[in-house]
Amino acid sequence: MAFNDLFKVYPNRNSELRTLVKTMVEFGRTIAKEPSAAHSNGLDEHALRRQRSYVDHATQTVEALAQRPIPDNPHTHPTDLPVDLTLPFVTFVTDVNGNNVPLNESTQLLAEKWMITAVELAKSQSSAMAGSMVSFDYERAINNLNVVSKMLDEMEARPFLDLPETSEPGSGYQVRSSTNNPPPRAQR
Repeated sequence: MAFNDLFKVYPNRNSELRTLVKTMVEFGRTIAKEPSAAHSNGLDEHALRRQRSYVDHATQTVEALAQRPIPDNPHTHPTDLPVDLTLPFVTFVTDVNGNNVPLNESTQLLAEKWMITAVELAKSQSSAMAGSMVSFDYERAINNLNVVSKMLDEMEARPFLDLPETSEPGSGYQVRSSTNNPPPRAQR
């Protein structure tokens, strides 16, 4: 399945699960637009802190949802609460001036992982229930969040790389000749 095939409307009956799924998708949209996404790789300390708070929030929400009893609402329970995930992620590929910038694989990977985690829940058996979450969907969600957490640990352990030749933001930049245009002097 192609990643872009995940952006569609999913049938759902579980309003609490729908809220969780949409929150996870928003976490993916956020990392795709992070200032760190303008770098060629890695995450800055603010992005790491933000992503860790997102993992904590999602984990607490999954655990709370799984601990609730399944509601018994045979006469009032809505049966059509679709999860609309049709808005695709915008990947940070240009700067504020419209120049091309290299795709930051770290932010891209996290955005994709949030979307995949959200879709796993949207396609789960729990989405057919009136509320709560079945145990195997809970375990899968916690496992996926642990994967995101581990990815953050790995990204934090790897500092930004010095890639001056390969991370030049696109071909829109002209190489400056040192004889024609000397570099500007530093201000004192």
